[in-house]
Amino acid sequence: MKYQTSKLKERSLGFVAFFALMLFASCSNDFLDIGAEDRIDKTTFYQTDAELVNAINGVYAKQRIVFNHYGTYYLQDSRSDNAALNQQDQPERVASDVFQELTNNQEMLISWSQLYDVVNHANAIIANDREVEGNQELVKRIIGEAKFLRAYTYYQIVTSWGGVPLRLLPSEDFDNIVVGTSPESEVYEQIKADLDDAIEVLPATYGGGKGNEVGRATKYAALTLLGKVELQLGNKSDAETTLRQVLGHYQLLDNYADIYAAGNDNTQESIYEVSFDPAGNTGYSLPNWFIPNDEAIRLGIAAGGNPAQILQLFPTQSLMDEFEAGDLRAAATFSIALGDNDPYVSKFIDLAAASQGYNINMALLRYSDVLLSLAEAIGENNEAYDLINQVRRRGFGFDPNTPNASVDIDMASPGTFQEKILHERRVEFAFEHQRWTDLKRLKTPEEVVQMMKDQLFEQEGKNYDVKTTDLLFPIPLLEIQISDGAVTQNPGY
Repeated sequence: MKYQTSKLKERSLGFVAFFALMLFASCSNDFLDIGAEDRIDKTTFYQTDAELVNAINGVYAKQRIVFNHYGTYYLQDSRSDNAALNQQDQPERVASDVFQELTNNQEMLISWSQLYDVVNHANAIIANDREVEGNQELVKRIIGEAKFLRAYTYYQIVTSWGGVPLRLLPSEDFDNIVVGTSPESEVYEQIKADLDDAIEVLPATYGGGKGNEVGRATKYAALTLLGKVELQLGNKSDAETTLRQVLGHYQLLDNYADIYAAGNDNTQESIYEVSFDPAGNTGYSLPNWFIPNDEAIRLGIAAGGNPAQILQLFPTQSLMDEFEAGDLRAAATFSIALGDNDPYVSKFIDLAAASQGYNINMALLRYSDVLLSLAEAIGENNEAYDLINQVRRRGFGFDPNTPNASVDIDMASPGTFQEKILHERRVEFAFEHQRWTDLKRLKTPEEVVQMMKDQLFEQEGKNYDVKTTDLLFPIPLLEIQISDGAVTQNPGY
């Protein structure tokens, strides 16, 4: 969904925890005219369905900010064994890369606040308690969209921090600023409840037009996310039941490289994307930092690239070695810069990109994820291998639905079923914010710690002290300080 956004009208709510936790931003100047009071008068909120459309567009816009910020990569991909971080980069980002961050890490606080900003905007729509004029089916759908967005964001938060403050009401005055820590299990239950509600009211598709744009959250997006949540919790039977409802409603693109081809948005493989649009001054600018400036100039990318002598974030050798000979996903994922022979992430290249950013969406949920997640949920049998092989065949340039002995794997193939799943997910979703949660789901904490120690030694040539408690980030110190003890710190910090 491409948003032609104008300057959003915003007002700070005085929410002292974060500089970014504001209340509402619309996608239209005529959405809501907020006066100069020190709080929002709820009786003026959302009197029409049109206002709700503008409000939910604002939540999508907030999510776009999250995924257009380097923090999403530094706190996820560089944390895993897929991406390395230049150790001469900003110290707080380096600290996260080597599992040495302090509780006052400002980069981590920025990411935390951006995520809770999405939650806060979604909360305000969900908690709206007045009868809204207009199409009541549309009203229900928009609340479903808000619940999907809240669920996705809490999934990002809980898999990164564990037990956290579970904010379910908008922070519109000073009465509900402090929310204590909820156990991880309660956060997951709320995610599942939100997704169950969303599934009931979201449509399977959108037809286009104002408030009905293709790219909004659908029933199948909610089902896919719910299946992934159940899988992360170890509920394989529930995950299988849920993911089977998505099976057959999408299909893999013929060419893996087309997934992130510039302008190729919301394809037959895409289930949910974060939308970027240079024409609306909301282009995807983060890829500029993935490519060396000299390489961008050589390729003719007017937007330029990263001027740093060494890229802040770049593919690890172990990731590049993971791709098998003949796997076309390698060339679609990373490249080697001419001149210095350094690798860089080339998955999101837009040769026509200019100052407005790249014309590429970030696919958060796509059909290959459904196939591989369902295979994992089913467990090792012929059906699971067929699902995996569909993804593999496409990766090697073959018809996904036609058996091919040159690439198909089965029970007799080397490695455990878990290792085969991890391999396929790693090469299929590199730099798509999946690897860290995959490792924590499919490996024991001790195994993940040892993998990270080995990766850092390979990368830096020295040993780092990584502990199992480091697999969750520390709760930002500021959150704890303002809560007067209601928010507790994660173990080990």
